[in-house]
Amino acid sequence: MAGTVGVAGCAGSNKEAAVDDAGASTASDDDTTGGDSTTQTTESVEMTDRTFATATTNVPKDMQFNPYGQKYPDRAALALFENLLYVNEATSTFMPGVLSEWEIGDELVTLSVRDGYHWHSGEAVTADDVAFKLKLDIHDGATLSNIVDPEDVSVVDDSTLELGLKRPVAEEVFLYSLKPIALDTPPAEFQEFLDAYEADGEAPGLTEKTLDEPNGTGPFKFVHARNQELLSERFADHPDADNVNFAGMRWDYLQSNQKQWTALRSGNVDGIDNVFTPDNIAQSYGDDIQEIPMPANWGLGIMFNHEHEHYSQQKVKQAIQYVIDREKLARTAGSKMHVPVEVPCGLPGNFDDSYKDWLGDSLSEFNKYEPSTEKAAALLEEAGFSKQDGTWVDADGKTLEFPFKIPSGWNDWTAGGQSVVQDLNEFGIEASLNPSQSYWGDIYGNQEYVVAGLGWPDGKLYPYFSLNKLLNGFRSRGILKFPRSVEVPPLGEPNGETQTVELEPELEELAGLTGEAAKKKTQELAWIVNQHLPMAPLMEKIDQSWLTTDDWNTVTEEDVSAIVDWPQYYLPREGKLTAKPE
Repeated sequence: MAGTVGVAGCAGSNKEAAVDDAGASTASDDDTTGGDSTTQTTESVEMTDRTFATATTNVPKDMQFNPYGQKYPDRAALALFENLLYVNEATSTFMPGVLSEWEIGDELVTLSVRDGYHWHSGEAVTADDVAFKLKLDIHDGATLSNIVDPEDVSVVDDSTLELGLKRPVAEEVFLYSLKPIALDTPPAEFQEFLDAYEADGEAPGLTEKTLDEPNGTGPFKFVHARNQELLSERFADHPDADNVNFAGMRWDYLQSNQKQWTALRSGNVDGIDNVFTPDNIAQSYGDDIQEIPMPANWGLGIMFNHEHEHYSQQKVKQAIQYVIDREKLARTAGSKMHVPVEVPCGLPGNFDDSYKDWLGDSLSEFNKYEPSTEKAAALLEEAGFSKQDGTWVDADGKTLEFPFKIPSGWNDWTAGGQSVVQDLNEFGIEASLNPSQSYWGDIYGNQEYVVAGLGWPDGKLYPYFSLNKLLNGFRSRGILKFPRSVEVPPLGEPNGETQTVELEPELEELAGLTGEAAKKKTQELAWIVNQHLPMAPLMEKIDQSWLTTDDWNTVTEEDVSAIVDWPQYYLPREGKLTAKPE
């Protein structure tokens, strides 16, 4: 299919970026400067009355626009709000958003705010607004809080702010920490919460606050949210508005993959940011439907509840990893868009083997966990389990169960989950697949799970982020309940004498390293993942984004400028998604 060329091109670019990241050229001793205050402009295009239609799986009238609360529309927010910066995942290039430039030193970061942004209520965006958002996010525990304290965010003038660093950090670590942050908290609505944080260190009520109508900063302004649609209109005072020649965007409520496939095929939508689409469905589309493969840098893994009596045991987790046939799993989930994890070590990059550049000569020392029921059985027996009537039980006769919870409606994970459950049942572990409508509340709210499917990497190719997520981040601490220190043998010596490793200072150290030092520390922490398996990495995927070209001009398959989350929302800013004259 057309997307195949795109996948190959993206993989090559990401591999080159990974090699640079691992080498001495990642950063120098001098300050690094990024960004460009200019935005690509296009030839004059005729304004149209078209509305770009896309899809949402959430009921629009139930959405609310407090980014710290429930039912926040993450995808629609990419059009309604402006990110601080953007990243092209094909080239690992950071690009301006609200921020036009950045200078990253060992102790201080200087950020410049691009001129021309306005809140949809009319007020100009200033450095005070950006500082307000950063302080609120840092207090709330965002990734940036690991490297900047809120009191070290200061405003120099209307277009400049400075951030004092807790410690030197690699450029990629700092910029990727800004990537998920959007200018989506107007101070008038959120001042009470920042005041509370600064006074008491807590902000009761922040997650419960609801905003039915957003005061945005993006190129599209909220109009209404009804049962079946969320509607927005072009915001003329956005600095990139001249690149947008259509009247607005609309999100139709299409809660299943099947309904989104039908809407694409019938022309009822003009594009969808991300929907898994099997080959037989994709091949039924017309020539006017263009697929844009997006490097996901994540994929299905098994979350173990480390407070569970069985899955808190290292040998039980290792046995599970040995039982599952990851190649079969990837084929079952859809081999066009999934690949098995070759070496479960916490590093993404299985599509292009870029993780091998980080592991270097140590690669051969890592356990690949190639399927082996013999090794799995030996591990369970060492842990005190035995097989009775074909089923594994512990020393007290309690059955080893595997109630695998996944989000309902995720077709590829459902197919892959069935493969996982089949392997485990055949081995004698009592496994079941449990798709859940209340999945996210169960996992992040009630934390009611034994084992669950969730993405194991962090969605970023740079290894610090996935390693931190697995070993030290919020999910590791609060959801996996993974220990804060571990006993680990020397790298490459699984039977060697163990030493205690405190995880938090190790990840803090990695964040500030570059070149060979970063590579060496990455190997050491990847070894901990390989041995302890805080999650069991199973496969990695490519996301599938879709655009139609009958009524729209957009990029060609060879143009990597679309590889930004997500093309439907970023390309209009660049004038690379325009409506054809009506």
